[in-house]
Amino acid sequence: MDLSVSDAPVGRLLDGRYRIEALVARGGMATVYKATDTRLDRPVALKIMHAELAADDDFVARFIGEARAVAQLSDPNVVNVFDQGEDDGAVYLAMEYIHGRTLRDVLHERGRLGADLALEVAESVLSALASAHRAGIVHRDVKPENVLVGNDGRVKVADFGLARANSSSSKTTRGLLGTVSYISPEQALGERATPRSDVYSAGIMLYELLTGKTPHEGPTDFVVVRSHIDDDVPPPSEAVPLPRAVDDLVLTATAREPMERYADASAFLNAIRSTRAAIVGAPLPEPDDDPELTAAHAEPRDSAGVTLDEALAGTVLAGQVGRAEADEPDEPSRPDDDADEPGDATAEDRWAGEDSHPGSTRLIDAPLSIRFTEDDTGEEAAVAAAPTGSRAARQAEARARTSSHRRTEQARGRRGLYLFLFVLLLAIGVATAAWWYGSGRWDSTPSLLGLTAEQAEARADDSGFNAVNGGEQYSESVEAGQVVSTEPAPGERLLGGAEITYVLSLGPERYEVPELVGQTVDQANELAAPLSMTVRVEDEVYHDEVEAGLILTQSIEPGEQVRRDTEVVVTVSRGPQPLEIEDFTGRSGEEAQAALAEAGFTVNRQEQTSEDVEAGVVISQDPATGSGFRNDEITIVVSSGPELIEVPNVRGERVEKAEEILREAGFVPEAVDLFPEFGSNGRGDRVQNQEPAAGERLPRGSTVRIIYF
Repeated sequence: MDLSVSDAPVGRLLDGRYRIEALVARGGMATVYKATDTRLDRPVALKIMHAELAADDDFVARFIGEARAVAQLSDPNVVNVFDQGEDDGAVYLAMEYIHGRTLRDVLHERGRLGADLALEVAESVLSALASAHRAGIVHRDVKPENVLVGNDGRVKVADFGLARANSSSSKTTRGLLGTVSYISPEQALGERATPRSDVYSAGIMLYELLTGKTPHEGPTDFVVVRSHIDDDVPPPSEAVPLPRAVDDLVLTATAREPMERYADASAFLNAIRSTRAAIVGAPLPEPDDDPELTAAHAEPRDSAGVTLDEALAGTVLAGQVGRAEADEPDEPSRPDDDADEPGDATAEDRWAGEDSHPGSTRLIDAPLSIRFTEDDTGEEAAVAAAPTGSRAARQAEARARTSSHRRTEQARGRRGLYLFLFVLLLAIGVATAAWWYGSGRWDSTPSLLGLTAEQAEARADDSGFNAVNGGEQYSESVEAGQVVSTEPAPGERLLGGAEITYVLSLGPERYEVPELVGQTVDQANELAAPLSMTVRVEDEVYHDEVEAGLILTQSIEPGEQVRRDTEVVVTVSRGPQPLEIEDFTGRSGEEAQAALAEAGFTVNRQEQTSEDVEAGVVISQDPATGSGFRNDEITIVVSSGPELIEVPNVRGERVEKAEEILREAGFVPEAVDLFPEFGSNGRGDRVQNQEPAAGERLPRGSTVRIIYF
């Protein structure tokens, strides 16, 4: 059974895992079902390729490859791709199922959105596009039908860069990628789509969100496409009152020349965020006094003062994700066409019906081909032979003149048509030649970022360019050995075969911190300069052991790896701290020694006899005043009192002799007669005893008693 065209596979278990619940939508390249992942017990949107496309190996390979790339996108505004597989010839994708509706449905209901709400929606869309652009994926078909709004207010972008192919059963030939109302000028001219093409389409969509209509409209798709190529997008403030900054956003994004637009979705997203921050609270310009213009410019009654969830959340329209995903992205659609509804004719079929009347025009091939059909049948009138002058003759003559006039007019119409076709073909030829010599020979440069040198050169060669190594540079985000930048940048346009210079990453730039302790500041700067470091002196402190001017400490340990321009903070020695010297002369020697030692000096104490200074008192100090440094030596001389002399032994000596000995020794002798009653003068007597005894030490001049009898 061909699942892609069947309306009743409900209940079937695909690939032993996905149980099909209901048909959601059917488009030009696939049919989408709501299904249940029986392994994880969650709803999914199951997109199954049509059988004729699934039989194309090249298409399937591209479809699988791009699906894998999209599955790696991690942005919350991207419809997630969960799984890919094949079951009995049915090639499928399992995607996130969104309960909600498309942004097109929101516009149908509301007409347009207020400026802040429109910018908020655009932020979500550009966040998803930016994630894809960073991964090298171009959406190619940004439009409201591919933007889903969940019932919880979340905005997600669907159909991200998936494989595109033309159905063999299509009634038209399509050469353009994207819907005509949102297609970029370069895509309309048959050139390759780039991130700047997505920026253009997103800018057109933002214009529609703000004004309720697309900027380029016309009776046919040819007219719309030509407007994209030939006409600038007008400022949206011409339709509704808006700040000038919002005009600038739209006009920059929709510039006809790709190089004048934002480089990619990230740049556009940053611009919108900056604009939103700048215009918060800014008053809108006053509308004109014309009542009709004022009514046209009036803010939707439910646009202001609500959150995105409140403004966009609505009734569940089951399977909107399927409806967006099922529509063939490459199918040109009219601005008012919605996604295919279940059971209805596809957009392609509706187009066929619209174009079936004579004289209609259709977009059939790139860059600008038009098919014309015209009913060339005419009415021939026969002139019956009749007598001249008779009434019948006059009537026949009148009929003949009428028929001749009709044939003449028909001939003129055909000549005009042929002339128009000739002029049209000539214009197409001239336009094709101009395109070829102007831009047709130019190709967009591929993205080589994140590739190795070999991979970059191979990819450039596959794209028709020559990649050359332009050196190396440090990068904090790109691994060593991978391309960190190219000149020209990805998406730029060059002649085929031109050179793309790529630069390889050296990885993060890191330097080893040297040993700075013990160096002078000048020496430290000489060591740090080649390593892209700076040395800053934070403090200078006294240090008893390190001489002045030398570094004591550094904020980062030696040997540590640091980034470029890292600052190392150091502390520098001021040398030993000067200490004031206090004079302790005339004060207690013990006090002097303790105080000087506590101040940090080394005290050298000496003692000296003094007849004048009491024992224990400082006689002198050296140095006695000024300042010194810790551990400097200070000498103090402490009095030990008068000089002590040993008392000589004079016992047994005659009194006169004993007195002489004592006087010579420095004592004052005092003779004491033990028995004065006997009347002896005692001079010839011998000394029997002495006080103090011999050997004792007494100050000079002390009295020594000698006893005799």
